[in-house]
Amino acid sequence: MAMDAASIKCETSECRRKLDIDRCRREIEEVERLLTSGHPDVAGLCLALSDWSAELRMILAKERREWLWVAR
Repeated sequence: MAMDAASIKCETSECRRKLDIDRCRREIEEVERLLTSGHPDVAGLCLALSDWSAELRMILAKERREWLWVAR
């Protein structure tokens, strides 16, 4: 997938993280839409859903760890 203008202009790690979170959520929504619309590749879509969900959890966990570190 091509990078959009917002991701090219993003200079801070916070901005990058927000873009990554937004991308994960968009990808999850698209996979869910395909699954509920009767797409024939259920196994592939389930794998994609698992991968994007894991990516989102990792980003959010890192964000929480960084927040806890700063809050000390």
